[in-house]
Amino acid sequence: GGMAGGAVGGGTAGGVGMHQHFGHGGVVGSGFAEGAPIAATTGGGSGGGACSCEGCLGGGACMGPACGTGACYGEQAGAGSMTFVGDARGDWTTETTYKYVGAGKGDLTVTVPMKRNFTPCVALVAALIAGVVAVLLLMPNSTPSSTIKSLAQTTTPAPVTKTKECLFWGDPHVVTFDGARPSFYGDGEYWIVKHSEVQIQGRYHGTKYTFGLAATQKVAVGGTFIGKHIIEVEPMEEEFGGAIRVDGQPVLKEHGTYSIGGATLTYDGIGELVDHAASKWTKNIVHMALPRGISLTVYRWGNYLDLRIQMQPLPGGQDGSCGNFNGDAADDTTQAVFERIGARIGQGEMLFTQRAPIEFTKQMEEMLRNDCTADDLIASQQKCQKELPQAASTMMMNSCIYDQCFGMNEHALRSAEVYSTAEERDELGIVKAEE
Repeated sequence: GGMAGGAVGGGTAGGVGMHQHFGHGGVVGSGFAEGAPIAATTGGGSGGGACSCEGCLGGGACMGPACGTGACYGEQAGAGSMTFVGDARGDWTTETTYKYVGAGKGDLTVTVPMKRNFTPCVALVAALIAGVVAVLLLMPNSTPSSTIKSLAQTTTPAPVTKTKECLFWGDPHVVTFDGARPSFYGDGEYWIVKHSEVQIQGRYHGTKYTFGLAATQKVAVGGTFIGKHIIEVEPMEEEFGGAIRVDGQPVLKEHGTYSIGGATLTYDGIGELVDHAASKWTKNIVHMALPRGISLTVYRWGNYLDLRIQMQPLPGGQDGSCGNFNGDAADDTTQAVFERIGARIGQGEMLFTQRAPIEFTKQMEEMLRNDCTADDLIASQQKCQKELPQAASTMMMNSCIYDQCFGMNEHALRSAEVYSTAEERDELGIVKAEE
């Protein structure tokens, strides 16, 4: 072995890499030859001093024709050959290639290349990648670099759920969580949100101003998510209840705050209206902050309520007048909701203490007779027989049939008005629109 710069003997040649060989007769070219190997040649190496094509054996200056590409220039040798080196002339081992170690790195010693086993490296890299991905999955949404983001994106992200709202106003117009616009005109008790833990129910009932078509007259919230308490909100006029109740007892007779079962009720006159046509009246608004991030705002008017419900989809699914919240508005029709959960709340499921009497006006009768075909009437009756609670009254059946025929007509009130008399309209201060 020789040192770069011309000194020959046991030393270190600069660079990277390491090659050592031992023979039976003693150390072969003792020392280290470091550097990136280049083309194979024979015999002497090129160094900073004199070089011999016959090779330098041991320390001292080497005389003779120069060879290689170091400080001296000569002819390159031809095909490679094996040479005993060192004073002891030890054994040698064959190899397919052997190389000078860098420019100016002293004599060449025949070496046996080490076999590279990359299996542990591959396994280590795979383990590292798996570890990085596992860490990323447990990290918050933010990531420190675009490189880490690219690794995390190899997995399919979980769907993001957003808070949406369901709106009720008027007689009653509804916009479901998925954006459908069904209507529920018949009197009765309906599911607004039906879930194993979250229960919101509504009583829809007609008024003289709507010729019997129902408006939301009462709302009740219950279920295990508020400890099985029942919160009820009614319109302002005593004729229609006139109270806010918790477990049947009046609360919040004046503006203020009340808490029960993880729910907080704030009663005030502040809030954006669902129906801006009602802005001429005094605001009396109940804000319910409920568990599971649910917000229910109830706008109390004289003889009816408007509603705004804000929430995310509930685990395990939900249904009701606000739809099934599955991202598909097409399956939130009045008829589809009835088919899934029934046309009215079943026996033993009501949060209300009793059912309200059902009225069916002559205007509604005239609409069924004239605007719902015979085939639709028969089909609607058959559906209602399946979807109503057992022992449903004739009035409940008529109310259900009306919903089946006109539930997807947002403006059924206009049709009902057509069948009203001039005296009825005058009494209500309604001017009939010209045809």
